[in-house]
Amino acid sequence: MTMRRFFATWWPTLTVVCVILYATLNDNPIGADELPVFPGADKLIHAIMFGGLFAAITFDRYRDGRGMALKSLLITAGICVVCGALDEVCQSLLTAAREGDPLDFLADCGGILTAFFTAPPAIRAVLQNKGQH
Repeated sequence: MTMRRFFATWWPTLTVVCVILYATLNDNPIGADELPVFPGADKLIHAIMFGGLFAAITFDRYRDGRGMALKSLLITAGICVVCGALDEVCQSLLTAAREGDPLDFLADCGGILTAFFTAPPAIRAVLQNKGQH
C-alpha cells in the first residue's frame, strides 16, 4: 500500500487518533477547564472519543474492502480497549495536570461497546445509500 493510498483510506482513523491524543494528553485542550459542562461530561467525552475510534477503524476497514466480520470487529474492539488503557497510563506519565482515571477507562470501554453494536449497521447503511446516488 502506497503512502498516498494509506492516507486516502485511513484519514478518518488518523484524525480521530490525533483528536484523542490532543484532548487527553494536552494539559488544557482548547480551554476545556472554562467550558460550562455538566457533572460527568468528561466520561461522556471519553465514551464518544473511543466509540468514535472503533467506528472510524471499522469504517476505514470496510471502505478498504476488508469487510466487517465478527472476528475483525472483536479484534478492533480489543485494540481500542488497549488504546484506552494506554491513554490513561500516558496521562499519568506524560502530563503534569492530568492523571489516569479508571472511570475514564470504563467510559472508553462503554463507548467502544456501544459502537460495536451501532457502528457496523450505520456504516453499511451510509455506504449503501451513497452507492445509490
